[in-house]
Amino acid sequence: MSLNSLPFTVFDVETTGLYPYSGDKICEIGAIRVTIGSRKTEKFHCLIDPGRPISEGAFFVNRITAEMVKGKPAIEEVLSRFLKFIKGSVLVAYNAGFDLGFLECALGGDRHILDDYRVIDALALARRLFPHIGRYNLANVASSLGISASQRHRAMSDTIMTLGIFKKELDILRAQGARTIDDIFALGRRKADRGREVVKDYKIKLIEEAIRDEKRLHITYYSSWNNRTTKRVVTPKEIQKGFDTSYLIAHCHLRDEERNFKLEGILDAKLEEA
Repeated sequence: MSLNSLPFTVFDVETTGLYPYSGDKICEIGAIRVTIGSRKTEKFHCLIDPGRPISEGAFFVNRITAEMVKGKPAIEEVLSRFLKFIKGSVLVAYNAGFDLGFLECALGGDRHILDDYRVIDALALARRLFPHIGRYNLANVASSLGISASQRHRAMSDTIMTLGIFKKELDILRAQGARTIDDIFALGRRKADRGREVVKDYKIKLIEEAIRDEKRLHITYYSSWNNRTTKRVVTPKEIQKGFDTSYLIAHCHLRDEERNFKLEGILDAKLEEA
């Protein structure tokens, strides 16, 4: 199927915190289903009662309060409607692993449903197609491309910005010869495969050694959530495979709590010396 006739669902989730595998939940979903060659669009938006407090850090970003989600539908009800909305489409998100990780946890035993979907990460495409931008948080990329939204860090406004970015990415991909969804993945596959090999041969072995010998790791970590790089000391517990990436579950001594870290975000790591 050509890119012009293929249905895409661009979506975004807002959450109670950053760590779905440590208990954080979705509190808002926004999505736009669109066929690029048609003017017709459909929208999906819902606030969700997450059943747990919204962290101070999350509130600072999305400004969603406990009062705003009180009495709203539970995630189970919203997911059944959302799955009907996205059926048969290609999923697009900005930093897709984050959003999909939360969906995967929310689906629980039904997470295999996501295996049927092709997923495009608009952030990964932006880094490859717009190398001059420098900072790749959603708002900065959108602003650099002349795309605006009424709000930031709310599900529907972030979805609108992501859709605008994705349309510009598609223009470039078409110019590079992409005509189908398989062409898009083929253009970036070689680079992605090299990246996975680095992860496999270096980070995983080091983490497995730290778990086996009960040692701490000193890591340099890049968070795509806030576009910051920090140095941390962690005690690794396990490696957990997510939808399209893998996570290190570890006790973070900087925050003194359990957190999950994307393996691709770990820029450097070394074992703590005895």
